[in-house]
Amino acid sequence: MKLTTNKAEKMLGKVSQTIPPVPRRWGVGNWQLWIGIIFSLGFLFLALRSVDLKETAIALSRVNALILGAAVASYVLSAAVKAIRWQLLLAPRKAPSFGRAFSIMSVGVMVNAFLPARLGDFTRAYLMGEAEADSKVYVLGTVAVEKVADLLFLLLSVMVLLSHTCPGGRCQGMALPEWLIVPARGTALLIAVLLPCFILLTWQRDFFLRMVEWASRFVPSGWREWLLRQTRYGLASLEVVRRPRLLIGLFGWSLIVLILSILTNYLVFMSLELALPVWASLLLLVVLQVGAAVPSSPGRIGVFQYLVILALSIFAVDKNVALGYSIVLYLVIYVPIVLIGGYCLWREKITWQKLAEAAAVLNRLGSRTR
Repeated sequence: MKLTTNKAEKMLGKVSQTIPPVPRRWGVGNWQLWIGIIFSLGFLFLALRSVDLKETAIALSRVNALILGAAVASYVLSAAVKAIRWQLLLAPRKAPSFGRAFSIMSVGVMVNAFLPARLGDFTRAYLMGEAEADSKVYVLGTVAVEKVADLLFLLLSVMVLLSHTCPGGRCQGMALPEWLIVPARGTALLIAVLLPCFILLTWQRDFFLRMVEWASRFVPSGWREWLLRQTRYGLASLEVVRRPRLLIGLFGWSLIVLILSILTNYLVFMSLELALPVWASLLLLVVLQVGAAVPSSPGRIGVFQYLVILALSIFAVDKNVALGYSIVLYLVIYVPIVLIGGYCLWREKITWQKLAEAAAVLNRLGSRTR
């Protein structure tokens, strides 16, 4: 006899309650937090080494407030475009309102900024599933599609940097340093592995579902229907790739996100009177995205500043000025994250208890997989 959705969810809830909580010393983010703090302190030392803070203060005193405001607006607009893109990914099943998509995505970004292991992505999948009474597995699948699109545009950005035409009419690729080429190659390899799997899942969903049905014979009967249902939900999240209009929209909005991110970096250049080419803004974006994989403390303090200084050193920017730029760009990004994320918590009536509930689900999931 097949289980109804409510019965399956009740059964899952009862089973999850029997799973003991993960001991605090083995918490999902505890050891990662300490490793991140160590990394951040190390990178902060490198960022501040040989820096004349008086020169940095002089550079900061030249900030053009009007242009800086435009940079903040550009960043907030990019966040709004990401919410529209997420709406598009959720559309084949049930598109939320823009306000809800923006609010929950903002909360997820805030959680990502201050907690390790990209927990914000799981948190927003959980919160959206709760808010829209939809499958959390389906919502998480749309987040995965979003990340694949971001990886593709990251690879495109690296290719543009390597092959752009320099002023003077001669084609000359940008001489990227080895410290950037190595992780860029790793990203390209990751995409080379993920993309075929992604395409296979998208276009051979029935075959994959049959494989899961065959494997489910070895699963206890009480879980079999639930497993198949969650698999169908996960595969349904890939529907956007099978619809040309939605796929074009996905890539179109992703391109706009990339352009706005480049514009934000460039406007901060202008606010500090740094005469750098647009390629410097794109390179900085690539370095910060690739560097997101580096463990760091909440807020990425230290790691963020050092990566900015490292990227600007390619363009012979004085380290004192580069540190000032890193501080300004950090504030342009992280102050809106905190303010908008906090407001959206209140707007959506998301309590800290609800966030703790989402973390508890992840804790239990982690304890089951160990």
